Amino acid sequence: MKVHCKLASNETLDFDVDDKNTSLEDLKEMIHDRTGTDTHLINIELENKKLPCRYDKKSLYKLHIEESSNIRVIYSMAGGCDCLGCGCDICGCGGNCRCSIM
Repeated sequence: MKVHCKLASNETLDFDVDDKNTSLEDLKEMIHDRTGTDTHLINIELENKKLPCRYDKKSLYKLHIEESSNIRVIYSMAGGCDCLGCGCDICGCGGNCRCSIM
């Protein structure tokens, strides 16, 4: 099947996958191969809900991802600064926050 993943830049990446043998982790690897973004910074949002990392080993079939699914790719970045306490430029909190960039 073909899945469409919408990036933050409004670009759409298309992938041919086997839904029963392709895991969410495999999909993140495919996105990494095309964009160069580290897989640990890639989060998948399905139908406006962020899928937790504990689902990475599950197949797309078990996650009910189909050709018509609304898949968005969200990048997470570590923000803040522990040494100076300057805070995150994105959310304004102190060090060690994890802000999602859309």
